[in-house]
Amino acid sequence: MFFRVSSRTHDGLLFMSKLASHWPSRASLTVEEAAKGVISAGYLEQIIAPLRKAGLVAGRRGPGGGYVLARPPGKISVREVVEALEGKIALVDCQSGVCPSEQRCGSRFVWNTLQRKIGETLGTVTLTDIAEKGRRK
Repeated sequence: MFFRVSSRTHDGLLFMSKLASHWPSRASLTVEEAAKGVISAGYLEQIIAPLRKAGLVAGRRGPGGGYVLARPPGKISVREVVEALEGKIALVDCQSGVCPSEQRCGSRFVWNTLQRKIGETLGTVTLTDIAEKGRRK
């Protein structure tokens, strides 16, 4: 079995960490600046839409406009970003309540434990943490 993070989530997290790395000195980035050398601006706009809807990113119009984090980067967890882009984390169907064997499945506790650990880890890592790790390299 292989668990993967989608390219959408990976690229979204890269975008958010870019915004975090400019916080607060230059909190606003245009789509073109953020996407440069990584992905197309059009694709990034598609990624930004659910982040805006979740209240994680805001847009600024006019000169110096672009996108800005809606909250300080230390107050935005990786879990919030992942769930804004992918929905609630569910590793297998029994996690979402649609599996007919849910009540008698012996392996369910494994998936519940793993999901809880993933959620806890993603919930404790913030955009500040990611931006700082990126600066060290």
